[in-house]
Amino acid sequence: MVAAACTGALAADPDWGLKATGLAGAPLADGEGRSARVAVEPSLKWKLPSVDLKGSVRLRWLEQEREQRSDTDVRELTATWRGARTTFALGAQQVNWGRMDILRVSDIVNPVDQHDLFYEELPQAKLALWMANWEWQEGGQSLQVIATPQVPVDRLPARVAGVPVNVARPANSLAHSTLALRYGFEAAGWNADLVAIRGWQSTPLLRPALGATGVSLQGSLARQNSIGFSADKPLGGTVLRLEGLYARATPEDPGLGLTTERSASLGAGLDLRTGPWFFATQVIAQQNFDAIAGTPERTAVVSAIVQRKWLQDRLSGRALHIRESAFGSSWSSLQASYELSAHQLVQLQSDWFRGESTAPFGGFRGRSRVAASMRVQF
Repeated sequence: MVAAACTGALAADPDWGLKATGLAGAPLADGEGRSARVAVEPSLKWKLPSVDLKGSVRLRWLEQEREQRSDTDVRELTATWRGARTTFALGAQQVNWGRMDILRVSDIVNPVDQHDLFYEELPQAKLALWMANWEWQEGGQSLQVIATPQVPVDRLPARVAGVPVNVARPANSLAHSTLALRYGFEAAGWNADLVAIRGWQSTPLLRPALGATGVSLQGSLARQNSIGFSADKPLGGTVLRLEGLYARATPEDPGLGLTTERSASLGAGLDLRTGPWFFATQVIAQQNFDAIAGTPERTAVVSAIVQRKWLQDRLSGRALHIRESAFGSSWSSLQASYELSAHQLVQLQSDWFRGESTAPFGGFRGRSRVAASMRVQF
């Protein structure tokens, strides 16, 4: 038996999976055009004696705001070595840090896909990066170190408000690497993480520019060094969550007239579960210490979620509202989902974005819609 284990003969067979999603939607309020999505995601998990192999690829076709696109993304492709106290994962993967919902505070290592943002859960909207990921854990303490030579850049629509978008992307290299560290610990009933990141602002700053082909939005990235924390603590039937981040962003191309900006974010959230009901609210305050003309120095984002489940948790309903104070823009969402079986889920969802086109949520007014989707997963 020992000899068989050493040769890998007792390793489990590969575990194959498949997830397919189809969505169709119609515009609501200021929505522009129909919405559609078809996504197929095959996956593989294979446990060997000392190594875990995981792979997942998503093939997707998307139509939104009168724009169609198709893409193929490696969602995960890793080899993970596990020891008694440490793990080391190498390959394309996501880092999920922080404790705030919907909006990210310290969870900023991976970029996001803004083509379908707000209609997918954050882990689905994130784009994987090729990285080395080492983690140590003992008792209530953990230490995680991440390094990637890949520059994280959000995937933006080809056009914003009808204007083409062009983003200057620094080359992937060791000089442009992202290094991140997280130290986790427990104290006085709190589960807490301290993080330090030398990386990038993955969302490009867009500025109008006049060229030979007309007006376009030119995007540029900034190097960002940041330190932060996140923590949660159960309080009876509730959970209190705290998170904060201080960041210093330096433009990669100072020739555009941009300067270094310092900012701080502080968030607090409270979750309450009682029977089939779930309530969550959070407030995130943001301060820009070097705001340029036309941008707010201070803003706050307030959100509330109410969710209920019926029929042994097979039927679920959720209402969400989120609003930011600087421009008064908001996002309201109603969602109902039903599990037809352990492998099939149908969902209805309406989303309404309000605000000026230059506001954080107002810029998504064209995505206001009512949509129905179905997911099949094996």
